[in-house]
Amino acid sequence: MTSEPPEATTGELLAFAMELADVADEITMRYYRAGDATEVKEKADRSLVTLADLEVEAELRRRILERFPTHSILGEEEGYHAGSEGSVRWIIDPVDGTNSYGRGIPIWATLIAFQRDGVSSVGVASAPALGTRWWAGRGLGAYRAALPYEGGTVGGERIHVSSIEAVADAQMLYGSFRLTLNAWGGRTAALLQSAWRARSFSDFWGHCLVAEGSAEAMIEAEISPWDIAAMIVIVEEAGGILTDLEGAPTIEAGHCITSNGHIHDEVLRRLRGD
Repeated sequence: MTSEPPEATTGELLAFAMELADVADEITMRYYRAGDATEVKEKADRSLVTLADLEVEAELRRRILERFPTHSILGEEEGYHAGSEGSVRWIIDPVDGTNSYGRGIPIWATLIAFQRDGVSSVGVASAPALGTRWWAGRGLGAYRAALPYEGGTVGGERIHVSSIEAVADAQMLYGSFRLTLNAWGGRTAALLQSAWRARSFSDFWGHCLVAEGSAEAMIEAEISPWDIAAMIVIVEEAGGILTDLEGAPTIEAGHCITSNGHIHDEVLRRLRGD
């Protein structure tokens, strides 16, 4: 009678996610600013896709199932694959920021997360055109390093959120201008106007800037789980918070508010109109 293989540790899963990010970086940079190869096409749901999105997700799925054949996978392009081990899943966004990618703007990244029982324990955001990668493992801290990076999960600069405690002193970020300002009864606009500074550094980057202490909050009024599954563990391991409007730490709400933790309650109260 054979025994079950030992459950992979968080460190082992993170190391594998970093290997996947290396693979993704090679593919995305091969297509980036490559003429017709980076043509952006509209899908049936009106979201955008490129050849890089499709190739990255297909290759990462292949490698995950080769290594962990019982694991489930959720990806932006191919949907959900139900593995026999239903309590664990990988979540992939092959190119977060596809529109920027297609227009030659370097603010895009491959996002890779691992969840156990609905909780993200590993997150990697690799942005080769920005020359930077962020990563975290539950209980292991959050880190940033310049690319190309050959240190695996060892090395890099440990990152932490800022210590600013009031919206009036905060740099606040947001995603879509139209979606954000129309959300929650228009209260977002008033909140942003009361901050020290407000800028749209959208997609993954806004959350990473909060995690590394360069901003105090990031507001996204419309997102999908693959947009923030990697972000939540990076932000939390850096000392911050990512929740829905009611304060629940979830990636399933269709929106999210990320902060350094110190201003989180104030931001939520003002967005809810309490």
